[in-house]
Amino acid sequence: MERQQQRRVSLVAMAAHDLRTPLAIIQGYAQLLATEPAVAANQDVAEYLANIVVHADALGIMLENLFTLDQLARHELHLSLTRADLTELVAQAIAQTEGLARVKGVALELQRGDGAGPWVNADAAQIGRVLYNLIGHTIKYARPDSRLAVVVDRDGAYGRMQLCDPQRVLPAEIQAQLFDPIDTNQNGIASLRGMDMGLVLARQVAEAHDGAAEADCELGQGVTLCLRLPLSES
Repeated sequence: MERQQQRRVSLVAMAAHDLRTPLAIIQGYAQLLATEPAVAANQDVAEYLANIVVHADALGIMLENLFTLDQLARHELHLSLTRADLTELVAQAIAQTEGLARVKGVALELQRGDGAGPWVNADAAQIGRVLYNLIGHTIKYARPDSRLAVVVDRDGAYGRMQLCDPQRVLPAEIQAQLFDPIDTNQNGIASLRGMDMGLVLARQVAEAHDGAAEADCELGQGVTLCLRLPLSES
């Protein structure tokens, strides 16, 4: 069963590889069109094009997620751990998701402590992808014109990022499987409700760092996504 699962993941990764070229063409032409004066002069066209660019970039992240999940399934993901400022990594991820937030009408506010840090042991590239996925997921399900706080602090021996959507309600059964790979029913038909590939990757990469990615939902307080990473000792 494990070999079959690895084969399925690898086939999807192969398909993702084939999608890279047409996606790059779409991104290239969209970015080229965005520089045309005639586009900038037409607000509707500029808005449509901005949507194409933003969602093409998001699709590129999804493809990279597939490659990383394939590496994880093969036990071939090699982390390059360094001492990293978690607040700075979060700030970079917020900047990456700015286009998605703007299209959805969502505002993100980074709440940080005094000075730099917390400093964590992390593969900056992989954790950057994890943060993008967590923030992107929250933006996807947030109500238009929401204002969301992203809090970075310490939690015992861990650096912690928390992102809360106070207006979202998540049933207990969905919360329990939010970070798990997709299940199939007795007929072999996949049930996609609540499934987010980015969250599956987030948990697996966080655990590879000896950290955790999880969700909490309390009545009247919304849904909070949390990432914890071990603090750097030096």
